[in-house]
Amino acid sequence: MRGVVRSTLYRWSAALFLLTGGLIALIVLAPRLLRNLDLFRVERVEIIGTRYIAPHHLLEESGIRSNSNLFDDPEPWQNALMAHPMVASLEIEREYPSTLILRVEEVEPVGFVSTPILRPVAADGRVLPLDPAVVDLDLPLIELGTIVTSSAEPEDSALVEVAGALDRIGRLAPWLLAQISTLGPAEGGGIRLLLREPAGGVALLPEDFNALRIEQLRLTLADLEERRELPQLRQIDVRYRDQVVVSLTSG
Repeated sequence: MRGVVRSTLYRWSAALFLLTGGLIALIVLAPRLLRNLDLFRVERVEIIGTRYIAPHHLLEESGIRSNSNLFDDPEPWQNALMAHPMVASLEIEREYPSTLILRVEEVEPVGFVSTPILRPVAADGRVLPLDPAVVDLDLPLIELGTIVTSSAEPEDSALVEVAGALDRIGRLAPWLLAQISTLGPAEGGGIRLLLREPAGGVALLPEDFNALRIEQLRLTLADLEERRELPQLRQIDVRYRDQVVVSLTSG
């Protein structure tokens, strides 16, 4: 009896081993086999998340062609698109039987610099390949007192600092970003903001500004508006830890 049970267990073990091996082989070989089926040939590509890049341009850059298959290795497509200076992240999804979905997160421009023509830059100071004549951008102008090179890699540490400051302002206080006309390094350290309202008004922030400093600026602007003194504003300096210094024009 024991011999019968043992023989049965061996047969079951062998069958399970063969079944497992067969499943593994099927998983490994399935993509290769499915790539040869016209059923899974790519007939539609959906590109989601683009605002600045033309979808047809991204499709051309990706390497996805009419003879591509849903089960092709997506790594070459991923690498080709991630090399694009405007692509921050990318996810490629399959929708059976014949659709690829590209979910794109673009690099956001934060301001303009002179190269000498105006060109948008990213938060890390990289000059972006966007034509302001084609793409509608309402961004502050970064003033450094020098002309920035049009190379993709930033060469000016001041540009990196100011562009990073713009990005932080956009995340902490979108209302303030909409108020900035130009910005650049401040004399004595920090960031100098030229405001749109009131025209010609200046705000000075420390280099390591945070939400508290921006709130101090907002409250000061609100107080000046309540006092009807906002049109007389010349400068608000919130670089000091314990005080806000306000300068008004006479009359």
